[in-house]
Amino acid sequence: MKFHSILFVTLSLPILFSPVAGMAASAAEESCRVCHKMDSKLIGPAFNDVAARYGKDKDAIAKLKHSMLEGSSGKWGTMAMPPNAGLTEAEAERFAHWIMSLNKK
Repeated sequence: MKFHSILFVTLSLPILFSPVAGMAASAAEESCRVCHKMDSKLIGPAFNDVAARYGKDKDAIAKLKHSMLEGSSGKWGTMAMPPNAGLTEAEAERFAHWIMSLNKK
């Protein structure tokens, strides 16, 4: 239980991160940096790895959005991704598009 409390507090901390150039990230979007880095695995996969895995998937935006809003498990190993309760559908959509835009760089 102590781990869950620490994880909740950690995920609630804003970490400076703007997913779309020129747009401010929400605190919920910023919390993604607790588990994800741009180029290397932290707790979850790197953003670039997520973009690469879903690069040819026509349903990528919907799948990423669902994982952000509902959580997921078993896609990247044994660590489950909790749902991001503070993230709105619009923020999840915007963030999913940003992740997929990494394939174009």
